[in-house]
Amino acid sequence: MRAADGNARSLRGLPWVLAALAVTIVPHLAHLPAWVSLLMLAVLAWRWTADRRGWPLPPRWLRIALAVAATVAVLATYRTLNGIEAGTVFLVLLGGVKLVETRGARDLTVVVFIAYFLLYAALLRDQRLPQLPYLLAGGVFTTAALMRVHAGTAGDSPRDVLVRTALLMLQALPLAALLFVLFPRLPGPFWGIAAADSARTGLGDEMTPGDISDLSVSGDVAFRVRFDGALPPPAERYWRGPVLHEFDGRSWRRPRAQVFPEQEVILLGTPVDYQITLEPTDRPWILALDLPAAWPEREAARTYDFQLVAPRRLTEVSSYRLRSHPRYVAGTSLPQSLRNRDTQLPAEVNPRSLALGRELAARYDDAPSIARAMLEMFREQPFVYTLEPPKLADNAMDEFLFDTRRGFCEHYAAAFTVVMRAAGVPSRVVTGYQGGEFNPLGGYLMVRQSDAHAWSEIWIEGRGWARIDPTAAVAPERIERGLLGAVGTLEPAPGRLREASELWLQVALTWDTLNDFWNERVVRFNATQQMDLLERLGFDDPDWRTLGLGLAASLAAFFVGLSAYLAWRFREPARDWPSRLHAQAARRLRRRGVIPGPAEGPVAFLERAAVACPDLAGELAAIRNLYVGLRYGPSPRDEDLRRLKHEVNRLRP
Repeated sequence: MRAADGNARSLRGLPWVLAALAVTIVPHLAHLPAWVSLLMLAVLAWRWTADRRGWPLPPRWLRIALAVAATVAVLATYRTLNGIEAGTVFLVLLGGVKLVETRGARDLTVVVFIAYFLLYAALLRDQRLPQLPYLLAGGVFTTAALMRVHAGTAGDSPRDVLVRTALLMLQALPLAALLFVLFPRLPGPFWGIAAADSARTGLGDEMTPGDISDLSVSGDVAFRVRFDGALPPPAERYWRGPVLHEFDGRSWRRPRAQVFPEQEVILLGTPVDYQITLEPTDRPWILALDLPAAWPEREAARTYDFQLVAPRRLTEVSSYRLRSHPRYVAGTSLPQSLRNRDTQLPAEVNPRSLALGRELAARYDDAPSIARAMLEMFREQPFVYTLEPPKLADNAMDEFLFDTRRGFCEHYAAAFTVVMRAAGVPSRVVTGYQGGEFNPLGGYLMVRQSDAHAWSEIWIEGRGWARIDPTAAVAPERIERGLLGAVGTLEPAPGRLREASELWLQVALTWDTLNDFWNERVVRFNATQQMDLLERLGFDDPDWRTLGLGLAASLAAFFVGLSAYLAWRFREPARDWPSRLHAQAARRLRRRGVIPGPAEGPVAFLERAAVACPDLAGELAAIRNLYVGLRYGPSPRDEDLRRLKHEVNRLRP
């Protein structure tokens, strides 16, 4: 019976630890294999039941076999133990293996630390603001489990434990902020490990009719832009993404091997300087304002078709300082290899579209005239701009141009480019975004996935590559007013609630401003921003030594302040003057061998002292009477306090 009681005491807090491990696994459930989730559910249920019913734990050989099996299973599934995916699964399985051998507080502490690592893994996987409250709550609960294991008592209620933990973590918040701001960082992103499945919705390197219309029903933010000057007008807000050259009769693709020579660009007009912050896409596209003219050389490059790309996939929030020229001449001459590429068409598909191109080439002498004829066709004939175009079969462009005549931007751009190529005009499809919504609270432009767009570029001799947007001919309000202004009220366009309700619009803008602050000030807080902060604080040319000195000084100030607070918080309560004078009299009487008893009151002690020291009986009686009057009397007087001080000072042992 004694051993059982001891085991119960050593496993104090086991239900809290089980709950903490479950809470920290939840953010990973969508990424864990189903067998791992089911296995952990079974282990958690078994360990709780075993504790309640006093079942014995598995023998040592079985626990070793489980640990080996968990390692082999992860290696067989992921071929590695490294990375977010394999590492998270391995941590979860280790937590389960550790649970089956929990015999004391030390074992439970190990499980709690596994839970901490799972919280951090969730933050590495996804740094978006919406999951932050859950992770903070998970951190509080996990810390509460640790406190319950080591510092709890049986009488503590869950509320008491959680409140005490929250107060403890609030007290640690200044120290955490100091370490976050001043701890020297290596160059590069703070969140240094990228998840294998970190892709978000966004543009790909292939476009099939219906792809962009599917993307446009999402109201998620694709990127945010802060301009140094005034916002460009809507007609100039074309954000250049993947340029598609290859066409198989239905889908357009970005070439895999780009070996074409760069073309000369002549920049015209006033440049636009801005900072663009892109959400993760797991693709290298940098959506620059058309046409990008300056960019950070080490972080981006411009391709032969004027698209900006990063040297790596954007698996975390990324920001770039760019300059663009809305007016430009893109190319003074066209290499023959690129001319051949951008006039190629499959011969056996879309015969009516090819015939239309040849007919226009026979009727008109130059590319601008052919383009104008196509745009007039879109404008004058009953074409409809819609988010819900009908499905198209193999001859997709023929069906769209001559049968359904209902489509989204990719339908018009693709069909226009096919006809222009059939007419012998070098053409290509450009995908990206068009427009954006200004957020006055944050002072930046929000570009959403619903702003995804596609347009065409044609080669005009003497003018280079010229942007032609067929959507502007069918639905010009799409360019000036955005998607909501161009589609019907019954179509599934995002943002209708923001448009209908001013209150909801302000809520949405405020929420996005918070997201932007989180991205800019926390997620993207790197070594460069750290040095910029020190310069704003008055440090000239700061380096890692400055950071180290600042961190050391800040930590010293923090701990001195903490020590002063603790000394004040737990100081001995000040006694009132009567009590202090009584204590002084007691110290003097101690020399006569009269010592207060542990439960003896002041009055009883003075009366006993008068009996023990008859030569002091008069002084002690006066002290007793003054003390009683000051301590318990209805109206203590200052004169009596002075007399008491005098009598105590006269007392000579």
